[in-house]
Amino acid sequence: MNKENNTPTQPITAEYFDILKKEGAKAWTSCIHLNADKKFTSAITGMAKTDSAAITYKAEHILLRDIVKVFTAFSLTYDDFGAIPIKTKFILVYLYEKLQGRDLSKTYDLKKINELPYSSQFDKNINLIRETSFFEAKEEMETEFILPAILTKIKSKQTVSIASSINRIALLMAKADDTITEKEEEVLKQISDKVNNPKIVIGTSKYEEIPEDDTLEIVLAELQELIGLENIKKNVEDLTNFLKIQKIREEKGLKTATNSLHAVFMGPPGTGKTTVARMLGRIYKHLGYLEKGHLVETDRAGLVAGYVGQTAIKTDEIITAALGGVLFIDEAYSLTSGGFNDFGKEAIETLLKRMEDHRKNLVIVVAGYPDEMEVFIQSNPGLQSRFNRYFEFDHFAANELLDICKLIAKKGDFMLTPDAEEKLLEILERVYEKRHRGFGNARTVRNLFEKIIERQANRIVEMTPITEKLLITLTEEDIPEILKTVKEILVFDEEE
Repeated sequence: MNKENNTPTQPITAEYFDILKKEGAKAWTSCIHLNADKKFTSAITGMAKTDSAAITYKAEHILLRDIVKVFTAFSLTYDDFGAIPIKTKFILVYLYEKLQGRDLSKTYDLKKINELPYSSQFDKNINLIRETSFFEAKEEMETEFILPAILTKIKSKQTVSIASSINRIALLMAKADDTITEKEEEVLKQISDKVNNPKIVIGTSKYEEIPEDDTLEIVLAELQELIGLENIKKNVEDLTNFLKIQKIREEKGLKTATNSLHAVFMGPPGTGKTTVARMLGRIYKHLGYLEKGHLVETDRAGLVAGYVGQTAIKTDEIITAALGGVLFIDEAYSLTSGGFNDFGKEAIETLLKRMEDHRKNLVIVVAGYPDEMEVFIQSNPGLQSRFNRYFEFDHFAANELLDICKLIAKKGDFMLTPDAEEKLLEILERVYEKRHRGFGNARTVRNLFEKIIERQANRIVEMTPITEKLLITLTEEDIPEILKTVKEILVFDEEE
């Protein structure tokens, strides 16, 4: 077939159609298995738009959505719709029919199959398929391939099969005219990257992979660059050295101490608990204790559902996504704060069971205020036996808060004048002196910095010319009034 005029010089042969039928059959079989998987059906809602979460989606709906995305990607490499190879269009139509439970090979012979693309209705059907909302993905997943993302998240055995199927369908569309252009090669690479390394979204929880080309030396250097946290740095360094030696003993066939990598982070908000948990995952990965070292960050809302039986499913989904890495549970004590019949207890029991099932490939870090965390750990013998590493995070001192603010400024291409630093330090000293346990620390500094750059913008907006020096310099005038700011910060933190 000629790309220029779509003349039928390359008909759909019996051999080619047989390849397409096999791909359709594999996809259909995979969808049947997935629809019977409770973990899969439960995970679907986490990828759907909020207003469509009540819709009952099946695997074939989501796969069709992803196949349409593949077709759209290749269609954009052509100047107009008519230039798209007929075989590419036919692949879309055939798979659409197959995943709707209709097999064209049982309805039409090969002669009729080759006539279909030239009917007046064919292109209209293509557009209808493209316009159909098979699955409404949440905003952050709209540009992603949904089925591979769901399967990766739940660690499904169908993950490789579905990813391979989508990649093969993409290759069939690219080679529909027996040639692959540079643009099509680039599209194939982009599809492969997204399908094989899908973005992970877990409801309100956060999923963070470790940086590319990461090393143990890089992590430890970043740890030392953190402002303050001297006792935490020493604790992590001691733990790292201990784990290194345990690995060496293991390699030499010597007995090793029992390594419990789970940890309790106790301290107020904004003191670096999540940052350090992220680093621990990377360290464990580089030392060979975790497979991936990624971080899944969640809280009570991410684990507990509102009705019987669903909390275990929801918690299990989060844990599955965290396998091979670190599950960080902020304000973990809230799991025991709902009373006797609260579903938080169900979440804890699920956590304890999975910690035992995956003790060699899952690390859980629970975090929160010191007093509440002590009560939380003591509330359940299972928690006491599994958590024996405690890290105590304290409030940042005023000079450390100033250093954090200066670092934020540097990263944003700003610079504080000496007068600005002096005024800002006075604010921070007064806030630190009157701090309460809910004081936001680094979070408070970030909020204050946003006000500072807003004031700077108002100061310089009418100046001419606006030079680079003017844009980057933060003066004493840009720092808000001291007493008023201190009062606002303390009230804000109390409300939080």
